Amino acid sequence: MTPQQLDPVSVAIALASVLFGPALASIIGPYAVIIISSTVGAAWALGRREPGARLGAAWYFLRLNATAVLITVGLAGVTGRWLGVEDHSWLLAPIALLVGGVGDDWPRVGRWVLLRVARLFERRVGGGGGGAA
Repeated sequence: MTPQQLDPVSVAIALASVLFGPALASIIGPYAVIIISSTVGAAWALGRREPGARLGAAWYFLRLNATAVLITVGLAGVTGRWLGVEDHSWLLAPIALLVGGVGDDWPRVGRWVLLRVARLFERRVGGGGGGAA
């Protein structure tokens, strides 16, 4: 007997197969997990913002969910290869949660990543201070 998978994506696919059939479930299930996870992350991020209009909050959720839908699968693939795992579907939920949770701080995160990459590059090149004038 094959053990059942209880990760969020497998459960979402099983539920979606009841509603939409197995052919669509393999597509709808993972994206449902991405949207639910990014919505939870966005709710945490929204708590860090100043209170505003409801329409602004709805736009915030829509923006973060759309971002998560567009980049989560790619990030999960890259992360899965980096970790050396073949099936990276279990990474969809935590990555989408992270995408939503970062919220409006993405420019700051981008600057932090660029700074780290620049430092790594500087170390590999050798510091760059030994050229002749």
